[in-house]
Amino acid sequence: MSVASFYDVVILGAGPAGMAAAIALSGSGLSVALFDEQAHAGGQIYRKSKTNSALEQDRQVTKHGNALITKFLQTEIAYFPETFVWYVDGPSLIAVKQKQKVHKTSCRFLLVATGAQERPVAFKGWQLPGVMGVGAAQILLKQAGAVPDKPPVLFGSGPLLYLYASQLISAGVVPQAMLDTTQLQHQLRSLKYLPQATSMTMLKGIQMLHRIRKAGVKIIPQVEQVSAFGSNRLERIEYISKGKTSHIDTSILLSHHGVIPETRLLQTINAQCSWDESGQCFRPVLNTWGECSVAGVYVAGDVAGITGAISAEYTAKIAAADMLYRCAVISQQQRNKQSQGVRKLLRRDKKIRPFLESRYRVPASLLIPQQAAMVCRCEGVTAKEISAAIKLGCSGPNQLKAFTRCGMGACQGRMCGPTVEAMLSDATGRSRADVARFRGRAPVRPVSLDTLASLHNSEPPDAKSVL
Repeated sequence: MSVASFYDVVILGAGPAGMAAAIALSGSGLSVALFDEQAHAGGQIYRKSKTNSALEQDRQVTKHGNALITKFLQTEIAYFPETFVWYVDGPSLIAVKQKQKVHKTSCRFLLVATGAQERPVAFKGWQLPGVMGVGAAQILLKQAGAVPDKPPVLFGSGPLLYLYASQLISAGVVPQAMLDTTQLQHQLRSLKYLPQATSMTMLKGIQMLHRIRKAGVKIIPQVEQVSAFGSNRLERIEYISKGKTSHIDTSILLSHHGVIPETRLLQTINAQCSWDESGQCFRPVLNTWGECSVAGVYVAGDVAGITGAISAEYTAKIAAADMLYRCAVISQQQRNKQSQGVRKLLRRDKKIRPFLESRYRVPASLLIPQQAAMVCRCEGVTAKEISAAIKLGCSGPNQLKAFTRCGMGACQGRMCGPTVEAMLSDATGRSRADVARFRGRAPVRPVSLDTLASLHNSEPPDAKSVL
């Protein structure tokens, strides 16, 4: 099929939200394109689920993911895998790169479904080889069947930490220890949300914890701080639990402290975001149909707020219904009727969130790093240097760039931004909502100068038509 430079709808991301939106829009007569960086549809949760058989305890998730992917691949949309979006100026201009070629397109409505990223928490030695996030380790497990060659130490809290530990056990690797940062006060506070959170999700969590304990994994509770040491790579970690300092000799430390919305693209178009105290993150401000403060730009899935894969599908269906209405495909009455049942399902699926967010809240002792910790790994900027700049009068993250180069590396503040914001809030006494964020800049990831130059002389990419 031929590819136009204009679409009625462009979708960014082929995770649960992006695929659900594509399915809802397919067959409507609208021209729809979906761009995704990965070679296979599915996002992080359904990554390679059609070919992955190693994670046996995830059969139900895999079954649902396979069905969703199959249905998506049968849609009549233009699907562009292995294509990353590096510049967005709202619906009017979307620049992508595919197979070393740069292309641009525009649309009537843009749906951002870029998902989430692991919450970066800086600590002393986290830049050492041998230290990485659980999310990255899980990608290696799902996509390549790769597991650590030695029993790792897991550090942090939250459902993904326990899920990955359980997956490792299934793969024949028993973690050396789990340093659980869940605090007793947060566990007690979360109990008031327990009645509304009772679900299959809770049952799965209990089953995973039982599996981990049965495998003999040493679980160290109420960990307040961790430091990593080594000359050329990780050799030893020290941790503080209940006021006592201990150490473990290990060459692999995998950390996880929950996930936060991946809002980089939204920041580049100045979409309004607000601080979510419950989720300890910024999330875009949306209307009831998922449209953000930039006209014509919708947001669905975890980038709209962490709610999980099933809720991501629901938010995408609601956004798709409004786009169909605004394109005059369905009436307002039809839109409202279509979304009514979906909204009910969304409310039910989200009932567990207050419990999870309260129980696995990241403690302040981890959000503010030790002075020796390297906060900006791209530019080698320590917490001590950032603290010194704040004392000199730096009022926000963007001014800190000029003083320290923090946030000016390849990740453009993706890994250091949340820590810098937390340090500024702590040092100045301002709330997180009042502390500015790193200003979003395009390109959202490194591209070459010839890529930038070729933007004005480009053609649309070859689409992988899904018929």
